[in-house]
Amino acid sequence: MADILQFPRRETRGVIAVYECGDRFEIGHESASGGSWGSFSNYDEAGEAIAAAHALNRDVYEGVCAVEVSPAVRAAMSGRGA
Repeated sequence: MADILQFPRRETRGVIAVYECGDRFEIGHESASGGSWGSFSNYDEAGEAIAAAHALNRDVYEGVCAVEVSPAVRAAMSGRGA
């Protein structure tokens, strides 16, 4: 029977943040070291931004990033505004 070897991997690859930017919503990735940011895209709807953040985490970062949604975005999703 063959042995299955685990490849080492970092526990985290940073944080994907979802936040308001003016009257739109934006996602950005912060590296695990906190030393760099990349802004990936902005969206008209809060739900679109949240979905895109989770898709980015799944498709690019293998699901190991934390996805953080700001309180203002959560409020927009619930219809309360910021």
